Amino acid sequence: MSILYLTKKNDEFISFCSCTESLVGDPGQLDCPWCGCGWLFSCTKCRKAFSFAVATEIDKTWEEIAAEDLYSYSKRQATHEEISEWIENMQAMQSEIELGKTYVYLDGVFIATDEENISIEGWYAKHEFEHVPQLAAVTNSEIRKLVLSNPDYWRKNQLSDK
Repeated sequence: MSILYLTKKNDEFISFCSCTESLVGDPGQLDCPWCGCGWLFSCTKCRKAFSFAVATEIDKTWEEIAAEDLYSYSKRQATHEEISEWIENMQAMQSEIELGKTYVYLDGVFIATDEENISIEGWYAKHEFEHVPQLAAVTNSEIRKLVLSNPDYWRKNQLSDK
């Protein structure tokens, strides 16, 4: 039985992961999203970051992916409760992905790279872009400095309850 899941698409923009199978892990976003934890995917095996993922059918169960991701994060076997919580979170985050589409991660949300006029309230901040910033950064490296890695950008747009 296969499931629809996000896997690393390529090495464009930023990619530190070189695993042969790079599945998207649960975002471990901290209070410093500009460090990359707020705008990069992490691999379930090596925990290294990458920018672009594609919705693919894979021959694994949600439980297998959860156990892999949680183990690579904590270096211990996850409890049934942790696995259930992980699955619930990731299924919610991936509920609207479409087979073959490319996605980026931004502040708690998976966004298709073909989306335009993006307006989201993330876990940390409110964001408004004409185009996905990671995609724009492939051809304009200033986007990384001005937006994605910029603490001032994130703090200026920070939600008031943070």
